[in-house]
Amino acid sequence: MNSTELLEQFILEARECLERIGQRLLDVEKAPGNAELLNDLFRQVHTLKGNCGLFEFKALERVVHAGEDLLDRVRNGDLAYGPDIADTLLEAMDFTAELIDAIEARGAMPEQADERAGPIAQRLRQHLSPSSAVAARPATPPAQAPIPTAPSVAPEPPQAPALPAWVMQVPEAARQAGRVALRYQPEPECFFKGEDPWHHARLTPGLRHLSVSARQPWPDAADFDCYACNLDLLIVSEAPQAEVQAHFRYVPEQIDLLVLPAPAATAETVARESGRRHDEAEADRAPPAPAGPGSAAEEQEALMLRRLQQIWDDQSRLLGRAGVAAGTVAAARTTLQHLLSCLDDDSARAAHASLQQLPPGPAPLLQWSRQHRPGVPDGDSLPALPAAPESTGSAGGPGATPSARGLPAPSGADEPASPERGQKVLKVSQDKIDRLMELIGEMVVAKNALPYLATRAETVFQQRELAREIKAQYSVINRIAEDMQHAIMQVRMLPVGIIFQRFGRLVRDIGKKLGKDVSLVVEGEETEADKNVIESLADPLIHILRNSLDHGLETPDVRVASGKPPQGVLRVSARQEGDRVVLTISDDGAGIDTERVRAKAVERGLIPADRASSLSDVEAVQLVFLPGFSTAESISDLSGRGVGMDVVRTAVERINGQVELESERGRGTTVRLTLPLSMAVTNVMMIEAGGRHFGVPMDLIVETVRVPAEDIHHFKRSQTTVLRGRIVPLRALADMLGLDVPPRPNADGELAVLVVRLGNENIGLLVDNFHGTSDIILKPLEGVLAGITGFAGTALMGDGSVLMILNPKELV
Repeated sequence: MNSTELLEQFILEARECLERIGQRLLDVEKAPGNAELLNDLFRQVHTLKGNCGLFEFKALERVVHAGEDLLDRVRNGDLAYGPDIADTLLEAMDFTAELIDAIEARGAMPEQADERAGPIAQRLRQHLSPSSAVAARPATPPAQAPIPTAPSVAPEPPQAPALPAWVMQVPEAARQAGRVALRYQPEPECFFKGEDPWHHARLTPGLRHLSVSARQPWPDAADFDCYACNLDLLIVSEAPQAEVQAHFRYVPEQIDLLVLPAPAATAETVARESGRRHDEAEADRAPPAPAGPGSAAEEQEALMLRRLQQIWDDQSRLLGRAGVAAGTVAAARTTLQHLLSCLDDDSARAAHASLQQLPPGPAPLLQWSRQHRPGVPDGDSLPALPAAPESTGSAGGPGATPSARGLPAPSGADEPASPERGQKVLKVSQDKIDRLMELIGEMVVAKNALPYLATRAETVFQQRELAREIKAQYSVINRIAEDMQHAIMQVRMLPVGIIFQRFGRLVRDIGKKLGKDVSLVVEGEETEADKNVIESLADPLIHILRNSLDHGLETPDVRVASGKPPQGVLRVSARQEGDRVVLTISDDGAGIDTERVRAKAVERGLIPADRASSLSDVEAVQLVFLPGFSTAESISDLSGRGVGMDVVRTAVERINGQVELESERGRGTTVRLTLPLSMAVTNVMMIEAGGRHFGVPMDLIVETVRVPAEDIHHFKRSQTTVLRGRIVPLRALADMLGLDVPPRPNADGELAVLVVRLGNENIGLLVDNFHGTSDIILKPLEGVLAGITGFAGTALMGDGSVLMILNPKELV
């Protein structure tokens, strides 16, 4: 996988994490005591932070890391989750989403990302209590007054500056002026965040000294926790201060940093450099390291020896476990032999010889390993890692997980089986699925050519037997094509809950801004629809929700005064009905004021006054769909711009959907969207009018009938007929298309009528003839034809001809 593919995968997974994080933040706000929700939220943020580590996105990782630390305190019970923390975390996730968008668009972070990330990360860390976290500290601490000493203690001369206690544990040979001294105290839970403090410290640029001790005294074996980090690392580096700070940029609250002063430095300078460090009493808890001069080469050699000793101790602890497997004993024996081969001295060669004569079994090998542990050279400035108490009990003892101390796990160690390993999930790019769907569409067009070939074989070439064979093969290919089309459709089907997830944050923010207490109820999230249908729903649904929040639901005091509970309910539900998806958005607000709607429509010149007064309440409600209609008195970021429900209707009808609006004064409003399951393949009926062929989408057709000419009634310029006891208005399709050709009756004097449903009414289109149905791939009109109304698009037929697909709503 190249860098571009890796970045695309990162963006995809980051968006998925952000969606889950946003939903979990809202869930946790409703149930802050739910430990399962908190743990899942923490895991999502931790996953996002880990993914950020693959790239040099410092600003992004800085913010996410601060959010992870804050959530870690919350899930451990150190902090109470409240609205302030929720607002800060949501702000951080918004900033993270903005950075992800910029990375996707530009392939890099924005120029001002670091400047904006700092304050956000600081606000996140401000929620940490002083006892559990220390705020990120600047590189140069502010000047502080020297701490006065007791009268009984003689003051130190200026030539001996008072360095912090932890710095005094560094050997004098390493304490050279200009070097950077650093104390690194990892969090006890750092292993659960995927951190390796020891490895991170070893990679410090310009490393000249590294020592490690226990931050707290090691507990007894019964109380020992091998998963809690108890390290206190002292580091000296020759690299510039900025480079060292950049190396530890993701753990700024866990380090103390000091540029070692020259011997002639004044006491005031030293006090200013050390004023913001941990107090002396806390620093004294770590045992002092033995000091001794040594060159850099000696220090590196001693460091390697300490690493070998750590691995040696881990192998010994593995051998001390109860019920150790024979394979583990053999692996430990091989590891110990390899470690001895790294030590080129007489004692190592003697130990290797004694190992060859050792009897089999874990007990002799354990005793031998304790007797022949590599020694420590005199004067070495690097003490060994404090040994944890050994335990021969359960496998979860201190020796069971050397990786918990930042050390590699031995080969052959048991790993817990992941429940996700059995799942077979393949992530495929959306473009590849769309391309596959296009190929299926072309196959549909190609197989539709077979009936034409069969007809030509029979009528033109008089090959009736060949025509039968073509029709037989057509039925086979048609079945396979339908199965393939259905399979690809299942891949493209997504639950509508994907867009429902966005509504929780929208309702929370707008409700808080308007001072309204709103409860969002979501039902039917598992209902599936085509990906393109779901994507086209996002904007219409947001318009509807904003209208409900701004115009429909009342403030708590108004609701209480009208006898309602103070909290309003906004309900979003989805269900499948046949080959359609029905979305319902309802609220229990004030409903639509029809008198105000009529007045506003007249005021804006949308309809005449006499027409408005004659409308019923049900008809007056539909006026909100008129372009430019708005009842808002002032323009705000929520409403008043005359763009709303007309946009909803246009967007829904563009995908062959329907919108219905119902409202009852004082009871609430309901908006119902009826949408097709898929937009990929369209089933149309082919008709003939004015000597030309056209297509009409089947989802708009109610029925096809033939009406005797004498049953058609003329009233002025209008025509009607009665079908099943209902009056149906008739329109000649040829007249609407400007063909100026009257409808052609059949031999019995009957006219073909195509009854279509437009909104809540049925209208009959007079045509010449019907020519069956066909599956087509609808292509929208482009170029100079894009502005033509009355046509939904075109389709390529099996015989190579182009069929124009009508849009009856625009024609009528």
